[in-house]
Amino acid sequence: MSEQALRERIQDIPDPCSCATGVPLGIGEMGLIESVKRTEGQVTVRLHITSPMCMMAAYFMREIEQRLLTVEGVTAVNVEFDHDLKWTPQDIEPEARQRLAAKRITMLGGRLLPQDSAQRRS
Repeated sequence: MSEQALRERIQDIPDPCSCATGVPLGIGEMGLIESVKRTEGQVTVRLHITSPMCMMAAYFMREIEQRLLTVEGVTAVNVEFDHDLKWTPQDIEPEARQRLAAKRITMLGGRLLPQDSAQRRS
């Protein structure tokens, strides 16, 4: 399986923080996957994190390992994290950024605005 196919296999792993906003995005849409490299049976996935306080590292590792270890020929998976915090909101795919922005417009103080108010703001 190619490195691109391996990336596709993990890109829809849900990002729990985006799920909490009401706009669930996969780690691919979030721009969190920096690279996927395969050397024989070893796959190394390098991820960006959005915050030095990110508590989802273990979750991401487990999900990536579970998905990739089922691929024929993959014998080991190593997940590395970019602790230099190179990720920015601009790394989110444009269509996903639009969905997030639309959701923010309909929220005020953590509460949903009535739909007619949200439409007037757009």
